[in-house]
Amino acid sequence: MRIKSVILLLLFYSSIQAQKHGQAWIDSLLSALPNSINDTVKAKILNKVALYYSESNTDSAFKYAAMGMQLTTKMKWYKGIGAFNTCYGNTYIVKGQLDSALYWDLRALEVYKKINDSVNIGSAYNNLGAVSQAKSDFVSAAHYYMLTLEIGKGLQNNYDIGVACDNLALVCEQEHNNEKGLEYARQALNSFELINSQTDFAFPLELIGTFFLRLKQNDSAYYYYQKSLAYARINGNKTNEGAVLNSLAGYYAGLEDYTNAVKYGSAAKKIWDILGPEFEDAINNTGLLGSYYLQLYKQLQKGKVNYTNQISHNREKLLQLANNYLKEAVEKSRAKGNKNSQSEFQNYLAEANALSGDYKGAYFNYKSYQEIKDSVYSQANKNKIAEAMSKFEIDKKNSEIAFDKLTIASQRKQKIFFVSGLFLISIIGGLLYWQSLTRKKTNTTLLKLNTELNEANKVKARFFGILSHDLRSPVANLVNFLQLQKRKPGIMNEEQKAERENKISDSAKSLLDTMEAMLLWSKGQMEHFKPTISAVPVNDLFEYIKKFFANTTNIAFTFSGDTNLVVQTDRQYLQTIMHNLTANAVKAIGQETNAHIEWKAWQEQNNIYLSVTDNGPGVKDEQLRALYDEKTSSGAISGLGLHIIRDLAKAIGCVISLNSQMKTGAEFVLVIRSAGNI
Repeated sequence: MRIKSVILLLLFYSSIQAQKHGQAWIDSLLSALPNSINDTVKAKILNKVALYYSESNTDSAFKYAAMGMQLTTKMKWYKGIGAFNTCYGNTYIVKGQLDSALYWDLRALEVYKKINDSVNIGSAYNNLGAVSQAKSDFVSAAHYYMLTLEIGKGLQNNYDIGVACDNLALVCEQEHNNEKGLEYARQALNSFELINSQTDFAFPLELIGTFFLRLKQNDSAYYYYQKSLAYARINGNKTNEGAVLNSLAGYYAGLEDYTNAVKYGSAAKKIWDILGPEFEDAINNTGLLGSYYLQLYKQLQKGKVNYTNQISHNREKLLQLANNYLKEAVEKSRAKGNKNSQSEFQNYLAEANALSGDYKGAYFNYKSYQEIKDSVYSQANKNKIAEAMSKFEIDKKNSEIAFDKLTIASQRKQKIFFVSGLFLISIIGGLLYWQSLTRKKTNTTLLKLNTELNEANKVKARFFGILSHDLRSPVANLVNFLQLQKRKPGIMNEEQKAERENKISDSAKSLLDTMEAMLLWSKGQMEHFKPTISAVPVNDLFEYIKKFFANTTNIAFTFSGDTNLVVQTDRQYLQTIMHNLTANAVKAIGQETNAHIEWKAWQEQNNIYLSVTDNGPGVKDEQLRALYDEKTSSGAISGLGLHIIRDLAKAIGCVISLNSQMKTGAEFVLVIRSAGNI
């Protein structure tokens, strides 16, 4: 089982250097310890040393953690106290004493909450999730990792977000929730990419490969495994390299190529033998190697395998290796308290026992496998039930407290009643009650007014954002044309003057069209305004487009389909939508050769469809933002047209979509409720 930890203890990121430099670095730190005058510096040194020894020499780790705890307690430095609590927890999890690890991590969390240290609270939640995961309590593990993720997002800390998503993906892997696990693994990779933390790329890449492998997408799995392996080797991260080699062994095992599975598993074992055979991944590697040898034995028994030079063991040797590796993995998993791994390898060991003729051992291991499996799942149910019961008890206790408060309040009122008299109490109570009602009513009115004001401000901001973008350009063109004619009247010949006048006329017409569309749109934004629904022939709509764009000579327009259809809609709204879509198409293909725009009408069941197609360069996602995102406040590329289209279509119940399957050009489809044929 793999668990990724957040190293945020005392924010001593330099502690990672101790792992890189080894014992010589630690010895230099210890030699500098007696000469350090500042207690804070001493505490930091002790923290680095304890962190280094937590994975290599637990006795030394406890020794220096105890010294650091004594010093920081004397200093009343709570962040340091929390850090050494966490150091104890990390050391106990390495020793496999998970209950002790849980105890110290909970103490660390309590300290960090006391000083409101959000960063290290997130770290403590992650460590609690790691302990719960090691205990096969996946419900609690997921809960703690979600808290880590929530804090990471609140702090906008992409590293913590990535680590939390990594660990949530691991929980999903254990629970065989492959789709959700793949989602978390991708989130983790994206978070590390945002901060360019390439040293962390290998882990989520390997997880992505594992989920693709489980989803039977073998090519994708192999691609991500190889990519993960490359990053692990580039960064010199032997831990990640060993984990990926384990996964590649599992990849070949899934293909029933146990020769290559043993090859990659053995390569991983060489790494784990150096890093530490007590690591979770090292134990996992040992057990899986045993299962691969077991499968090789079974394949050889059936005559289905040809050995390569890497593996030359006979059948008896293969079965012996399988038994030895599986026994070792079971014993180490039991010592670590990892019931999930223990039960998995006992299942394989039971089969190996049976093939060896050790039926007593086979019975014992299979029985233990079933008991642990049942206990893990029943424990998860117990956790859920305990959570529900705990909530029930808390709610019950709160109700009792509330009842006691009411009783006490009632007794106090009785005392006041006998002292001051019923009349005075009634007056005061009435005044208080009236004041409360008045205040509530006033607050409700103010809240409503504020809400309406906010909405009005949003509409106003959006309106002026669009207005400033889409009216500035045609007005600027008009002014530019007029000033040029005024300042240099003789610079143009008659033909140029006629062309310039045509451009001025076109700009004025465009400005007028835009203003008319805006007036229609702004009228639709008014409160309680409703469009006028009537029968509108599709042929009239097409005639409107023909007349409006009759002077557009460089583009061919065609109108096809069933033009005898009739729709129940607001004529002005729909004409404006069609006009803007056509105008956008004209702008898009203005420079194209053989430019062509086609409007088409057809009916399917109870709906009438209108589509406009052009052979332009197509539409990008960012160009469609104004059509679907009401928060967009400027015309951007598509301009006012897409804002108008979005709001007017919404007002008349028209659904607009873009045909994303087109390889060239663009096609917008309008869906309108049918009212029958002419």
